[in-house]
Amino acid sequence: MHEFSGTNFINVADDAVSKFDEPSPKWAVIDDCGEWPCTAPENIVLKFDGNTYSGVSPVQTASSQTITYALGEEPFYTGCTAKESWNGWVCTDRNIGVLYFDSLDGDTYDRSVQPITITDEEGTYTNKLNSMMDHIWDGFYTGQVRLSRFPAQI
Repeated sequence: MHEFSGTNFINVADDAVSKFDEPSPKWAVIDDCGEWPCTAPENIVLKFDGNTYSGVSPVQTASSQTITYALGEEPFYTGCTAKESWNGWVCTDRNIGVLYFDSLDGDTYDRSVQPITITDEEGTYTNKLNSMMDHIWDGFYTGQVRLSRFPAQI
Protein backbone atom coordinates (compact mmCIF):
# COMPACT_ATOMS: atom_id res chain seq x y z
CA MET A 1 0.00 0.00 0.00
CA HIS A 2 1.19 3.48 -0.81
CA GLU A 3 0.04 6.20 1.57
CA PHE A 4 -0.26 9.92 0.87
CA SER A 5 -0.96 11.75 4.13
CA GLY A 6 -1.15 15.51 4.53
CA THR A 7 0.11 16.03 0.99
CA ASN A 8 -0.65 19.23 -0.93
CA PHE A 9 -1.40 18.40 -4.55
CA ILE A 10 -0.96 21.42 -6.82
CA ASN A 11 -2.45 21.47 -10.34
CA VAL A 12 -3.13 17.74 -10.63
CA ALA A 13 -5.75 16.92 -13.26
CA ASP A 14 -8.22 14.15 -12.47
CA ASP A 15 -6.82 11.90 -15.22
CA ALA A 16 -3.30 12.28 -13.79
CA VAL A 17 -3.92 10.99 -10.24
CA SER A 18 -3.36 7.33 -11.06
CA LYS A 19 -2.75 5.01 -13.99
CA PHE A 20 -2.77 1.28 -13.36
CA ASP A 21 -1.48 -1.01 -16.09
CA GLU A 22 -2.62 -4.59 -16.42
CA PRO A 23 0.10 -7.20 -15.82
CA SER A 24 1.85 -7.87 -19.11
CA PRO A 25 0.95 -11.20 -20.74
CA LYS A 26 4.65 -11.36 -21.72
CA TRP A 27 5.43 -12.05 -18.04
CA ALA A 28 3.73 -15.47 -18.31
CA VAL A 29 6.97 -17.30 -19.07
CA ILE A 30 9.23 -19.44 -16.91
CA ASP A 31 11.90 -16.70 -16.95
CA ASP A 32 9.62 -14.17 -15.20
CA CYS A 33 6.39 -15.25 -13.51
CA GLY A 34 5.70 -18.84 -14.55
CA GLU A 35 2.43 -19.96 -16.09
CA TRP A 36 0.55 -16.65 -15.75
CA PRO A 37 1.57 -13.02 -15.15
CA CYS A 38 2.66 -11.93 -11.70
CA THR A 39 -0.25 -10.53 -9.73
CA ALA A 40 1.25 -7.70 -7.64
CA PRO A 41 0.03 -5.02 -10.15
CA GLU A 42 -3.52 -6.33 -9.59
CA ASN A 43 -3.30 -5.69 -5.85
CA ILE A 44 -2.27 -2.04 -5.61
CA VAL A 45 -3.92 0.24 -3.05
CA LEU A 46 -3.24 3.98 -2.84
CA LYS A 47 -4.44 5.59 0.38
CA PHE A 48 -5.06 9.35 0.48
CA ASP A 49 -5.61 10.84 3.94
CA GLY A 50 -5.97 14.48 4.94
CA ASN A 51 -4.65 15.82 1.64
CA THR A 52 -5.31 19.24 0.13
CA TYR A 53 -5.67 20.24 -3.49
CA SER A 54 -5.08 23.63 -5.08
CA GLY A 55 -5.33 24.93 -8.62
CA VAL A 56 -6.44 22.22 -11.03
CA SER A 57 -7.64 19.42 -8.79
CA PRO A 58 -9.06 15.94 -9.19
CA VAL A 59 -12.60 14.97 -8.35
CA GLN A 60 -11.52 13.19 -5.19
CA THR A 61 -12.03 13.67 -1.49
CA ALA A 62 -9.19 14.51 0.89
CA SER A 63 -9.51 11.00 2.34
CA SER A 64 -10.10 8.11 -0.05
CA GLN A 65 -8.46 5.03 -1.49
CA THR A 66 -7.68 4.11 -5.07
CA ILE A 67 -7.55 0.50 -6.25
CA THR A 68 -6.98 -1.29 -9.54
CA TYR A 69 -9.68 -2.72 -11.83
CA ALA A 70 -7.82 -5.99 -12.07
CA LEU A 71 -9.74 -8.02 -9.47
CA GLY A 72 -12.99 -7.66 -11.35
CA GLU A 73 -15.34 -5.29 -13.01
CA GLU A 74 -17.17 -4.63 -9.75
CA PRO A 75 -15.14 -3.98 -6.61
CA PHE A 76 -15.69 -6.13 -3.55
CA TYR A 77 -15.80 -2.97 -1.45
CA THR A 78 -18.54 -0.45 -0.79
CA GLY A 79 -18.48 3.18 -1.88
CA CYS A 80 -16.33 2.79 -5.02
CA THR A 81 -16.67 4.79 -8.25
CA ALA A 82 -15.13 3.60 -11.52
CA LYS A 83 -12.36 5.77 -12.99
CA GLU A 84 -11.80 4.45 -16.51
CA SER A 85 -8.88 6.79 -17.22
CA TRP A 86 -7.07 5.30 -14.20
CA ASN A 87 -8.04 1.68 -14.94
CA GLY A 88 -9.21 1.68 -11.35
CA TRP A 89 -11.66 2.76 -8.69
CA VAL A 90 -11.76 5.57 -6.16
CA CYS A 91 -13.29 4.32 -2.91
CA THR A 92 -14.57 5.93 0.26
CA ASP A 93 -14.22 2.58 2.08
CA ARG A 94 -11.32 3.17 4.50
CA ASN A 95 -10.82 -0.51 5.33
CA ILE A 96 -9.05 -1.62 2.14
CA GLY A 97 -5.52 -2.82 2.68
CA VAL A 98 -2.73 -5.00 1.38
CA LEU A 99 -1.82 -8.23 3.13
CA TYR A 100 1.77 -9.37 2.51
CA PHE A 101 2.80 -12.88 3.35
CA ASP A 102 5.69 -15.05 2.28
CA SER A 103 7.40 -18.35 2.87
CA LEU A 104 9.99 -18.36 5.65
CA ASP A 105 11.44 -21.68 4.48
CA GLY A 106 15.12 -21.80 3.61
CA ASP A 107 14.24 -22.64 0.02
CA THR A 108 11.83 -19.71 -0.45
CA TYR A 109 13.74 -18.59 -3.58
CA ASP A 110 13.85 -22.06 -5.13
CA ARG A 111 10.51 -23.70 -4.39
CA SER A 112 7.32 -22.21 -5.77
CA VAL A 113 4.09 -22.50 -3.82
CA GLN A 114 1.68 -20.68 -6.13
CA PRO A 115 -1.11 -20.36 -7.02
CA ILE A 116 -2.59 -19.24 -3.74
CA THR A 117 -6.27 -18.33 -3.68
CA ILE A 118 -7.80 -16.09 -1.03
CA THR A 119 -11.58 -16.13 -0.64
CA ASP A 120 -14.08 -14.81 1.86
CA GLU A 121 -16.49 -16.97 3.85
CA GLU A 122 -19.40 -16.20 1.49
CA GLY A 123 -17.37 -17.05 -1.61
CA THR A 124 -17.97 -13.63 -3.21
CA TYR A 125 -14.33 -12.50 -3.00
CA THR A 126 -11.65 -14.46 -4.83
CA ASN A 127 -8.08 -13.32 -5.36
CA LYS A 128 -5.74 -15.78 -7.13
CA LEU A 129 -2.13 -14.86 -6.37
CA ASN A 130 1.15 -15.54 -8.13
CA SER A 131 4.51 -14.94 -6.43
CA MET A 132 7.03 -12.24 -7.20
CA MET A 133 8.72 -11.87 -10.59
CA ASP A 134 12.24 -13.16 -11.15
CA HIS A 135 14.39 -10.01 -11.40
CA ILE A 136 17.75 -11.75 -11.19
CA TRP A 137 19.78 -11.96 -14.38
CA ASP A 138 22.90 -14.11 -14.84
CA GLY A 139 24.32 -12.60 -18.00
CA PHE A 140 21.84 -13.27 -20.82
CA TYR A 141 19.28 -15.40 -18.93
CA THR A 142 17.29 -15.15 -15.72
CA GLY A 143 18.45 -16.78 -12.52
CA GLN A 144 15.06 -18.54 -12.19
CA VAL A 145 14.98 -17.40 -8.58
CA ARG A 146 11.61 -16.11 -7.38
CA LEU A 147 10.73 -15.02 -3.88
CA SER A 148 7.59 -16.74 -2.58
CA ARG A 149 6.01 -13.48 -1.43
CA PHE A 150 2.41 -12.54 -2.10
CA PRO A 151 0.75 -9.10 -1.84
CA ALA A 152 -3.04 -9.39 -1.65
CA GLN A 153 -5.57 -6.55 -1.78
CA ILE A 154 -8.11 -7.21 0.98
